[in-house]
Amino acid sequence: MSKIVHYYRKTPTPHSLLPSIKEQLTAEQAASILRIDTESCFNVQLSNGTLNEQDTSRLEWLLAETFDKGGLQLETSALTSSTTDVVVLEFGPRMTFTSAFSSNATSICAACGLDSVTRLERSRRYAITFASAAANNDETVTAIKQLLHDRMTEEEYVTPLTSFEAGVE
Repeated sequence: MSKIVHYYRKTPTPHSLLPSIKEQLTAEQAASILRIDTESCFNVQLSNGTLNEQDTSRLEWLLAETFDKGGLQLETSALTSSTTDVVVLEFGPRMTFTSAFSSNATSICAACGLDSVTRLERSRRYAITFASAAANNDETVTAIKQLLHDRMTEEEYVTPLTSFEAGVE
């Protein structure tokens, strides 16, 4: 039975992200956004459900940032929406096809002896901090979602992935 494990890595927020989002929103919506934090999530599908200690170490070496090895966390995201003025959004490749990133990543894993990694997709996570809980409304969040991903090739992951099956036959 295949299983998906999640590795999270905090990433620097691009300097132009917040200004470019704000310029495409209404003045009121733009004023309500204080900051945006980002991280990558590596969704790793394992054919046998687990990795031994050596394979886990090898996979984590591949996924970790070169100069911040401690920044990679298994199943623990740095971004949380523990207050009502923060919303966390996640976008990744549509589950109906395997991305080029995944094809390359699984080839690299196979070359490193990680044959149980059958798919590895990277998704982007955003924690958007609003000025107040009232500013965190459906209309503003929907407008932001439309600006953060390509609807043709990506979809929102509302919950952490448990399978790459899309339910399409």
